[in-house]
Amino acid sequence: MDLATLSAKIATGRIGGTLSRLVPATPIWEREWDVCCVLDGCRLDLMREAAAAGHEALPSPDAVGSLWSVGSQSAEWMDRTFAPEHREEMARTAYVTGNPFSSQSCEHILVTSDDVLPLTADDFGVFHEAWRDGWVDDDISTIPPEPLTDAAIAIWRHRRKLGIDRIVVHYMQPHAPFRSQPGWFFGSADIEHWGQFTDGDDDDDVDLEALDPADREALEALADAEDDADETDSMNDPWLRLRDGDLSYEAVWAAYRDNLEWVLDDLTRLLANCDGRVAMTSDHGNAIGEFGVWSHPPGTPVPALRRVPWAVREGRDRGTCDPALPTELRQRGADGTERADDHGDDIESRLEALGYR
Repeated sequence: MDLATLSAKIATGRIGGTLSRLVPATPIWEREWDVCCVLDGCRLDLMREAAAAGHEALPSPDAVGSLWSVGSQSAEWMDRTFAPEHREEMARTAYVTGNPFSSQSCEHILVTSDDVLPLTADDFGVFHEAWRDGWVDDDISTIPPEPLTDAAIAIWRHRRKLGIDRIVVHYMQPHAPFRSQPGWFFGSADIEHWGQFTDGDDDDDVDLEALDPADREALEALADAEDDADETDSMNDPWLRLRDGDLSYEAVWAAYRDNLEWVLDDLTRLLANCDGRVAMTSDHGNAIGEFGVWSHPPGTPVPALRRVPWAVREGRDRGTCDPALPTELRQRGADGTERADDHGDDIESRLEALGYR
């Protein structure tokens, strides 16, 4: 078994989870914020670049700090951010998410536990899966930022009535697909492989004790975790297509930057309609060859994935828009009962469109 194959096994197995937890990490609960905006898959250098260009949603580049994320992939981030030890904070927090991993058990991602996913309304003060109703299937299939911002503004304005004093808003941008390059995304990517990398042979156990020190050290960087992923796993992943030479660095970076501006443009609306301390961060970055890693495999403790932005602005509610509460919150009765899940058939197709299956 070569080193790349071994790295791929580690990235999706329990050894990867052990290595990942060795990286010092800061749960978002340890920072001060009222509204925490999670921009899915945003690299630190990408946000600093947008800040240097003067985007109005961001502070100066010097004020864009960082933290070490608890995961290198969305399900891993959810699993550790919403772990049982954080239940007290979660009980007074609203979670508005555009990421369909919220509904998945993720047994295929072995670095996650069996205790957290899928998430439910019982886990939070308010739980709104915006992707269920806000999904679009136009040139690209995704959830744009606007439905999340609408829900966040309405929920935050009703926070006292809803019994919350914090809100996490999990946007899907700048994660692919990219609005400026719809031609890069085609067909359906198997959602079971979103963030998962396998070598097609799960029967070989890895004996770490048999490795020489150099190989063991290289494994801690999880070099080239995707080398044996088959072509269908990467057909909608621009980072793997960049690795394979199908796309240029300049084109991918420009599309990635445009997706960040897409969500930042809507965050200017959130900042103008939410009072309080608004933080902007990410669940993970995207690797572009650092330590031989591409995209964002789980259990991967490399800085390109785990060191994410942390920027803070003060929001002020100027009342420039007046969105309604999400339907299930308007319909929630006195006993707290919410509507039944009537979108189960849509979950798979929506995760496929994001490249997770």
